[in-house]
Amino acid sequence: MVLKRFFILFFFLFICSDFVQATHNRAGEMYLEFVGPFPTLYYKGTIITYTKTSSSAADRPTLDSVYWGDGSPRDVFVRSQKIDLGNDISKNIYIGFHTYSGNGTYYFHFEDPNRNSDVVNIPNSVEVPFYVETQLIYNPFQGQPNSSPILTYPPIDQGCLNRIFIHNPGAYDPDGDSLSYELTVCRGANGDPIPGYTFPAASTTFNMNALTGDLTWDAPIQEGEYNVALQNHRVEKWK
Repeated sequence: MVLKRFFILFFFLFICSDFVQATHNRAGEMYLEFVGPFPTLYYKGTIITYTKTSSSAADRPTLDSVYWGDGSPRDVFVRSQKIDLGNDISKNIYIGFHTYSGNGTYYFHFEDPNRNSDVVNIPNSVEVPFYVETQLIYNPFQGQPNSSPILTYPPIDQGCLNRIFIHNPGAYDPDGDSLSYELTVCRGANGDPIPGYTFPAASTTFNMNALTGDLTWDAPIQEGEYNVALQNHRVEKWK
């Protein structure tokens, strides 16, 4: 059994008590899907963002700073779908395609200047760029390339003060491998850890179950919006 650091990093927005009206990007996630045919490393890249519906500053018909992580020029993704989820939240889907040249480690990522304002655990959040990435590791000795784990539960949720809150991203692996989960530090400009970032304060604990993917907050002590970053690790069984 070997641990492959092929993960999805996404931002999870928690809103405690009353729904707070943010300004810009609320949350995001990214996927790489191998479409082949093998041995051509032809991939479909999908980016999903969650934004404030009523904010024109948050509306992005295109994402202009997408990088495949292999040194190729900056790419532009055109939005293929915008879905109104209610509560002033829109789900935006962007799709692009790319061929990788061969074995290596690639960080498929994008950055946007407009993060939502007044995030409790990010100092001066409106000035901190919004960054999401996923990592692809390909080794020709491992056979056919893999695709990203898929999250089935949107990274947006709402809870209450002084009550235990649990969020599970509902991830599954299309290649049939097992997954593990881990909290990580939110990232900003150039993918660097955000200065001053802290995990949400809790009356008892704030943690993630590595096996089940349950993020447990026991319990929120301050109203507001929070950003949390999670990553999936694939655990692949070798025959």
